[in-house]
Amino acid sequence: MKKLLVLTLLILPFFIGCGKKEEPKKEEKTFSTAFDSSDIKAVPITDGSFSTVELKYAFTKGSEYNYRLTSITDDDQSIKADTFVVQNIRQALTYLLKLSVKDVDQDGVMEIEFTFTSVKLEATGNGKTFSYQSGNKLSGEDKKNYANYEAVINNPFTARVTPKGEILEFFRTDRIANKIIELGGLKDSVSLEEKKMLQQQITEGALRPLLSQVFRKLPDNQVKKDSIWTMTNPPAQLPFFEMINTLNFKITGFEKYKESNLAVIDAGLNSQYKISERAKQAKVTVKSPSYKGEGKIYFNLSKGLVEKSKTNLYLTIEMSMMAPARTGGMQKVTQRQYTKTTNILELL
Repeated sequence: MKKLLVLTLLILPFFIGCGKKEEPKKEEKTFSTAFDSSDIKAVPITDGSFSTVELKYAFTKGSEYNYRLTSITDDDQSIKADTFVVQNIRQALTYLLKLSVKDVDQDGVMEIEFTFTSVKLEATGNGKTFSYQSGNKLSGEDKKNYANYEAVINNPFTARVTPKGEILEFFRTDRIANKIIELGGLKDSVSLEEKKMLQQQITEGALRPLLSQVFRKLPDNQVKKDSIWTMTNPPAQLPFFEMINTLNFKITGFEKYKESNLAVIDAGLNSQYKISERAKQAKVTVKSPSYKGEGKIYFNLSKGLVEKSKTNLYLTIEMSMMAPARTGGMQKVTQRQYTKTTNILELL
């Protein structure tokens, strides 16, 4: 089953009191899916008022926040054997995400309900164009094709997040899995174990990466201008090699934006790789895979959240192996891939 990239629409409840007039419905804010990739226009703070600061998320119970998250991917691949095949794909996904803070415990751990209120997809590949907008009427076939998006409409889920941005656990993601299975016409053919595997894919393969754009892990110690810290992610297991990614951060300064104070953070990513035993046994040659990244994060010190971020990730892979030729015998097959992904997060 494919990994999930999902969004939901929110339905606002309304209540009618016994013997009372109907209360007016709450006006739901609407936001555009048009993203802004420019830097925040803010004024540098140079008076030394921020000698040291603590970076932490400080959401309050009952508060609501809205974000727009855009992911733009350019992927170029080629395969050279007895023929030469080239594939170029460009995809832009824009999500509107609503956060409702249900509770904050004495340690500052936040219980947050997340609702993806819209998703827009525009993709082109080898002369073909694909598009999707949540809320639009779809044919039965399109509902299957876009089941990963349709499944989460009106299906909010909950997560617990620490003040330092660690996402502890997810709740209510089983309903999303059930909806995907239903839309795919697989309700009577999926085992309980397969359903659990799908729910795990939804949680770890889609929801956690998306929310990690909103809740970036923050350092435990206080920081100041020019402070540097690093974080190492668990190894990423790919078919023929393993990658260990290290995130690097540096505070470049503090700025005034509207009524808030921002910490401006430069972000980078470096990786190390290790060829797997599977690749060696299959006699697959992997040429120095590269995974790098850079970007900027604006952390709002006054509100305790990420105001905006823009990051770029670059993946380069080249592999070759011997494979049967159509005319008989063996031939060398070489595959090259270059992918650039730009993630833009905006507080609305």
